[in-house]
Amino acid sequence: MSGGSQLLTIDQLAQVSGMTVRTLRSHASRGLLPPPIIKGRVGFYGAAHLARLGFIREMQAAGFSLSSIERILAGVPDDAGEAMLRVIRGLLAPWRAEPVAVYDPEELLAMFGGAAAPEQLEALADLVGAEVNPEGQVVVSAPGLLAAGVEGVAAGLPLEGVTRAGKLVVESAREVAEGFVELFRDSVWQQFVDAGMPEGEWDRIVGVHSRLQPLAVQAFLSAFQRAMSQQVSEALGHELGAGAQEVLDRLLRAGPGDRSA
Repeated sequence: MSGGSQLLTIDQLAQVSGMTVRTLRSHASRGLLPPPIIKGRVGFYGAAHLARLGFIREMQAAGFSLSSIERILAGVPDDAGEAMLRVIRGLLAPWRAEPVAVYDPEELLAMFGGAAAPEQLEALADLVGAEVNPEGQVVVSAPGLLAAGVEGVAAGLPLEGVTRAGKLVVESAREVAEGFVELFRDSVWQQFVDAGMPEGEWDRIVGVHSRLQPLAVQAFLSAFQRAMSQQVSEALGHELGAGAQEVLDRLLRAGPGDRSA
């Protein structure tokens, strides 16, 4: 993407950025794109606008929804250039979400066999971060959650229950993420800020930050596996009494595709 310090009309900005005018107007209405520079009665766009559009494109490609990008950019100055946005990208890199998936509305409905009620699909859409883009397609920011929901319904679980369980997973994951981010912010980052953010310390800070996600995932997964095993054991013990251990052993021996007795 090029454009230098040249001022561009919205049509020229669309051509240089590779986005449609409709998409640019949509970004502007959400506050993602700063207001244009007004000269006479014409709005012009410059290097900061191009840098902002490049950031939005890269964050979308990395799996961030427009709502997430909107929150990220809320505290960024309108005239932020490529250098500042590059720093933000670097700090966000270890926390990139899975790539977004784009569906036609009919395709999304067909995934559930047409058996789901509109209100159930709406609740699921909120859970998986579904948004409608300017072209009328559905952009899902958490396709892994969507795939899990489809698989759960295909296995015979009710969609309402699958959505309710998904919300619990999302809420728990958010609490874990908040805990690790708070730990980083209140210790390593605060010490870095108090020291005047020395240039020579950036590599260490980024290195510590990049290790947070795998540490959080490892801790969360280990705790979840242990809790799941305990809950299954307790539930079977309550329902089956003395025969619970045999049933549990058979469940644990069977793989995902194993239906043998």
